[in-house]
Amino acid sequence: MTAILILARALHFGSCLLLLSIFAVRLLIEPPAEIDASRARRQARLCQACLVVAAGSGFLWLWEAIAGMSGASMMESLSPPLFQMVLTQTPPGQVWLVRSAIGALLFILLFFPPHRWLWIIGALVAAAFTASIAWLGHAGAGDDAQRPFMLAADSLHLCAAALWPVGLIPFAFLLRRQLNARALPAAHTSVRRFSALSLLTVSLLAATGLINAWFLVGTLHALVTSAYGRLLIIKITLFAIAVSLGACNLLVHKPRLDTAPAAMPAMTRKVWIEIALATLIILVVAILGTLPPAIAN
Repeated sequence: MTAILILARALHFGSCLLLLSIFAVRLLIEPPAEIDASRARRQARLCQACLVVAAGSGFLWLWEAIAGMSGASMMESLSPPLFQMVLTQTPPGQVWLVRSAIGALLFILLFFPPHRWLWIIGALVAAAFTASIAWLGHAGAGDDAQRPFMLAADSLHLCAAALWPVGLIPFAFLLRRQLNARALPAAHTSVRRFSALSLLTVSLLAATGLINAWFLVGTLHALVTSAYGRLLIIKITLFAIAVSLGACNLLVHKPRLDTAPAAMPAMTRKVWIEIALATLIILVVAILGTLPPAIAN
């Protein structure tokens, strides 16, 4: 486990999840009337920036993995023949090639005029790009009997995480823009939509997380005695705190929005705390992928 690999994985996870979250908030939360051509172009450029970060961090992830497999230093492993061999002759390398093609396709699509139907197609491509990370983790290395179930659960878990908590990032900026414009009715609508989406997403995250834990941890003893299990407990704790803050917004602040607009700043503060927790969760996930599953101990 190296700091470079953890950083590369965290940046890659974060950029892919943020990419999908921008599409989700644009299509499911933001009122269409607020989206003009200029704003749509800015959103497209932000998505392209996420793809650039994903490409750079993905290369660093692959480079570090090749150095680990070859036993050579980072500079010694920076060899075109070695990269070609890994990319064409190993399953993870082939996954990287497919994901690179998906990312390149999405990058090109974002240059086209920002019609809604094109954003729908882009969202599907972004979901495929994000979900395919599962093939690079423990799920992709599972045995033949369990592998399809692990891949399905991990793929859904990744896409759900893009909606919440990572989706809080574009949602927070949308909310701030609406509040600055004194567009309180639009802000209320956005909050209601995001609240409904987050309820569904949290349920999906919990269900797929339990499935992943069943396959990768197995027993309560393994959960508390292995490094993987203890780190997973930290992730679950951070997730529970974020859910609690979200529930506070949903049950306390959201019902008061129509009668007490001053509740909006308090809600916004809790959203940013949830975003900070989401960042920590991504870092924990990046470390978990470098550790052997608890069930292997």
